[in-house]
Amino acid sequence: MTIAEIAKLAGVSIGTVDRVLHNRGRVAPKTVETIMAIIDEYGYQPNAFARNLRLSKTYTIGVILPHLHSEYGYWRLIYNGVLKAVKELAQLAVSIELVEYDRLDPKTFLAAVTKVLDNKVDAILLAPLLPDETRLMMERHPQISYAFIDSPLPCRNQVITVAQNPFRGGFLAGKLMNLHLGSRAGTLVVINTHTAAFNAAERARGFIEYYADKPNYTVLQLDIEASRTAEEALEQAYHDHSDLSGIFVVNNAVARFAAHIALLGRRNHTIVIGYDLVEQNRAAMLEGKVDCLISQRPEFQGYTATYQLYRKGILNQKPDEDILIPIDIILAENIRDDNSYGLEWNGRDVPR
Repeated sequence: MTIAEIAKLAGVSIGTVDRVLHNRGRVAPKTVETIMAIIDEYGYQPNAFARNLRLSKTYTIGVILPHLHSEYGYWRLIYNGVLKAVKELAQLAVSIELVEYDRLDPKTFLAAVTKVLDNKVDAILLAPLLPDETRLMMERHPQISYAFIDSPLPCRNQVITVAQNPFRGGFLAGKLMNLHLGSRAGTLVVINTHTAAFNAAERARGFIEYYADKPNYTVLQLDIEASRTAEEALEQAYHDHSDLSGIFVVNNAVARFAAHIALLGRRNHTIVIGYDLVEQNRAAMLEGKVDCLISQRPEFQGYTATYQLYRKGILNQKPDEDILIPIDIILAENIRDDNSYGLEWNGRDVPR
């Protein structure tokens, strides 16, 4: 029986169990009673490795993320999950080193990697948005433990991955589009503004695959970088295809395109589906500009990945290599009366 297992059975954090075991900090009497009952029933042997590490050094996780303010604050949500986990694990000698970069400039990613490694980190948590550069980093530094969030990435290295299955997410988006369209047929457009990202490409592939056996639909893929030309490409698609009836944006830029669709006067003729319940997308949905969002629980990702690295590095346990994030479907009805849906998360039910 480990601290992590006790925490899971008790429905509390690892930090709470640690405070009970070492009689420090305030813990509700009922929680103490629950934890002690579990210990009495199953037994507990302190992890000598964790105890010694706690007394001698800090286990440092390098966190490499795109600028937290970018992409409508999506990365800030992931980082909030990391901070929540680190706060709980602070007494167990876990700390982080955050370095931000511009995902449109691979050189800034490489500079971020160098900065993190110069700080002698024990593990790295990142989103593998630049596949080639990520694989190169891992090949050059195989001694580091890695955890991926936001996207899986096929590679030879053993990696902890906390992310959705992007192909299934795209396939589901296709099914949702079909349900919204009803008997309407026509041209559908998939928009990808980050073509290098594995998860973005897989979402597009999944959407296209859903319509592979539906001859009444034509699916076009627009691979465009996040620049002003994106709106121009969308306008051209409407010009070239008078029957355009659906737009699927494979990332959180959907609010941007939804606003332009409304500006063109095509909202009533276009089903709009995208990713992530960031504030801008939430507002666009409540304004009636977006029909459906797919959420991937960013806080949960950051929190869980941090705990998995802790399990591997401090508890010396074998972590779950792949933790699939549920594919949450968000409609206006989900959020109209609940201001916190998808933006806050209580930290429970985390694989530890």
